[in-house]
Amino acid sequence: MQKYFLYSIKSTINTLYVPIIIIFISISGWVSSMLATAQIEENAYKNVNDTIFQTKNYLDYMLSDVFQQLVSVSSNPRITNLIGTDEAEIKPEFYVEIDKSLQHVYSRYNIILESVLIDLNEGEFFLYHSDYNTNPSISYKDYFDQYKGNKEGFYWRNIHQDEIFNTNDQVMSVFRLINRGASSDKGIVLFNLRDDYFEQVLNKSLIGENGYLTLISPNGKFESKEVKTEYQLDMETLSSLQTTEKERGQFSYESVEGEDMIVIYDTIEANKWKLAAVVPESEILNKVNYIKHATIFFILIMILSAIFLTSFVGKYISKPFEKMAEQMRTINRKSLVLYNETSGPEEMKILHNGFKELLLRIQTLMDQIQLEQEEKRQLEFAVMHAQINPHFLYNTLYSIKGLCDMGLNKDASQMVSALSSFFRIGISKGKEIISIKEEIEHIEHYLFIQEMRYGDDFSYEVNVEEEILSYNIIKLSLQPLIENAIYHGVKQRRGQGKINIKGYETESTIVLEVSDNGNGIEKEKLAEISRELDASFKEKKSFIGIGLKSVNERIKIHFGQEYGLNISSKFGQGTVVSILIPKIKGEINENV
Repeated sequence: MQKYFLYSIKSTINTLYVPIIIIFISISGWVSSMLATAQIEENAYKNVNDTIFQTKNYLDYMLSDVFQQLVSVSSNPRITNLIGTDEAEIKPEFYVEIDKSLQHVYSRYNIILESVLIDLNEGEFFLYHSDYNTNPSISYKDYFDQYKGNKEGFYWRNIHQDEIFNTNDQVMSVFRLINRGASSDKGIVLFNLRDDYFEQVLNKSLIGENGYLTLISPNGKFESKEVKTEYQLDMETLSSLQTTEKERGQFSYESVEGEDMIVIYDTIEANKWKLAAVVPESEILNKVNYIKHATIFFILIMILSAIFLTSFVGKYISKPFEKMAEQMRTINRKSLVLYNETSGPEEMKILHNGFKELLLRIQTLMDQIQLEQEEKRQLEFAVMHAQINPHFLYNTLYSIKGLCDMGLNKDASQMVSALSSFFRIGISKGKEIISIKEEIEHIEHYLFIQEMRYGDDFSYEVNVEEEILSYNIIKLSLQPLIENAIYHGVKQRRGQGKINIKGYETESTIVLEVSDNGNGIEKEKLAEISRELDASFKEKKSFIGIGLKSVNERIKIHFGQEYGLNISSKFGQGTVVSILIPKIKGEINENV
């Protein structure tokens, strides 16, 4: 097994790296797919819910208005007083007055009303308005026998054939049955609603090719368009929607044709009917399946590309080693001691001379080790410090999003400007050394952003002598100190916190102080923090984070061991962190 997989450099690279690359590509693709799928599902359901909400509100408004007109007409004293009145006693002016009122309602709501009708005393008083020139008739027995239980006599009826006006139209109805007790003392006030009006309203909102909106009442349902059999509500689901006491909800079911369906519903307040969106799950989530298939396809492409590139790189890396190994095989083990002169192939002379030069350069390289280690530490600290920025950027962008969501665009714009200036100074064209003026400007942007995020939780004051602004400082020295003052100082106390930034000079040094009025640090913990500041970088830290350690180490590397951080604190009174640096102006060698 080892002969084939770990035998050479090329086979080792392929054996170790190809599985790792495949695993990471697969995990990345799977996570990306899951996140995208979750977001698309959330958006799809939100869109359907928004459609239901908007359509329901519109229908609620119109139906409530129509119902109020029915209440107004049927409660008219002139009409109620005619119940039980002989036809001979009904004066012509009664007809004129009531007809005028009925005509006003019909003309005003003609967009939704197909016909309106008043029938009192089983036809003794009869008025109507309709688009049809027919002789309408209404069966008191059908209505008074079928509709009972409402104290006020108001009822809604879902889609049905217009049997009163003898047309082929489908209508919905809202009506009032008036019953004074005697068999002849009865009346009906009825409004027929246009089915095409509901079709237009419900079909304005497209929910996929086979999705649709439906109005469900205890006595039936109205579908906004012609629905294929496999997508129709079955009797069990329809009955569940008709009897449920929940005002809104969502569930899924499998149709009789085996189609997975999603139902999202809400309740119209005017008549307590359910407005439901019925959508095939395959349509509402069709983009999800597309993303899954596309993700699998791209993962396979990336895996194949990774295998090819790894093989190519492995061959490219191993070729020089194979040549060197071939050359070394020509050397006898006893001749490993390097003599001043050697015989053999020209390649051996080159290797021999190369090893002699290597021995002579060992001392020089040893002298360079310390410098290289210091450079390595600088790179480590720079990389580790860069890892802090993404968290701050994420939190700041999330705060900007919150301001935008609340309509505070001016505040969001100021925060974006401060963030831009913050990173512009932080980048500093790759320079590690900047002026104190730039560093102060950098932290002012940082403090502005933090103050926008935390509101009145803390305030700050910057008091730096103008004379020291032109001196040099390691960039990103103050920001970690201020961050600690915020999170471990002022945020841990009750009431508003205060952060002060001071800067002044002595004879040969510059002192920058960051103080807060937080809870301070206990004496034992402060001693441990001071010890960890001076400890080895590799040693595990319990009390300080990478920020403080990085600032202290970078100052010492650039300016010397006598400079760096100093922390003083009194428990319950606050903390002061001081930076001590030399007075240096202008460009310096950053590799030192």
